Amino acid sequence: MGVLKMKYIAAFLMAVIFIAGCGQKPSADIKDTKEALLRADREFSQMSVDKGMHAAFGSFMAEDATVYQDGSDPVTGREDILELYVPETDQEGTLSWEPFFADAGTGGDIGYTLGRWSYSAADSTGQRVEKGYGYYVTIWKRQADGSWKYVFDSGVQGPAREEAIPDQQDKPETE
Repeated sequence: MGVLKMKYIAAFLMAVIFIAGCGQKPSADIKDTKEALLRADREFSQMSVDKGMHAAFGSFMAEDATVYQDGSDPVTGREDILELYVPETDQEGTLSWEPFFADAGTGGDIGYTLGRWSYSAADSTGQRVEKGYGYYVTIWKRQADGSWKYVFDSGVQGPAREEAIPDQQDKPETE
């Protein structure tokens, strides 16, 4: 067989393997990984509510994480990212969020979550009032100890509450 013919056969076999892999349903492992991502994201949010943004973002951050925020350049690295978040004692409001979608790579070591965030603070009368609302994406990487840490996080401002907000039934499925 000539070298050119071998290259065509190799390319054809690689294409067949790639196409065959694309149509497969997620395995039980991938489903478990998606559930683990959703759980990690919810725990991350709960820590933000309970202990503040500084503690939560520090605890769930990979060493080489990057964040994008409106009006600023990307920020990479633990120390620089933590400077973005004031300690809980100086924090005026509460950031919380709820993921509504997760997906993961077939290797089970990387994935992402999508969700909605809300920032609330007390007004002049002491009532908690929503000050900001939007959507976010977080990319997660499984660590050597099996935990999930975010390697990328970014959020955007959403529509005002009186504007149409996607119904929960319109959200993507987690499978």
